[in-house]
Amino acid sequence: MTPARPLEEWWWKEVRLVTLSGRDAVATVLTALAALTYLAAIQSWDVWLVGSSYRWAAGAILVLGLATCSLGSVASDVGAGARMEPTAMLLSVVGACALAFGVWALASGSRTPLSLLIASVVALWAASTLRHAWHGTHRPVIA
Repeated sequence: MTPARPLEEWWWKEVRLVTLSGRDAVATVLTALAALTYLAAIQSWDVWLVGSSYRWAAGAILVLGLATCSLGSVASDVGAGARMEPTAMLLSVVGACALAFGVWALASGSRTPLSLLIASVVALWAASTLRHAWHGTHRPVIA
């Protein structure tokens, strides 16, 4: 057991501030655009670029998903020579699955891989945003 530091315990308290960056806001907008693209394709809204084509929707969602993923970087979260945490590894696997679903959707033009693609893109966004919020900054404040 470590010896208590009464002054520090009485005077300082460390709190976790939940902070999301501007990158998280941009990722939210891009994910919302991907979700709207999916809805436009399955509801046959006949919007520009997508129309009612699942292939065009898959291409647009892939581009939006890649743009969203490029905003984040595990390298900034993990120091040089440090190991990736399990959450980052899991998100990497989900990202690889999203890419595979995108290629499958482009090749087949089917609704099933398109649905799996958008589900994985939204899951990546939600998990990474929650992870960023959970790993907020720690700062001592006066009690």
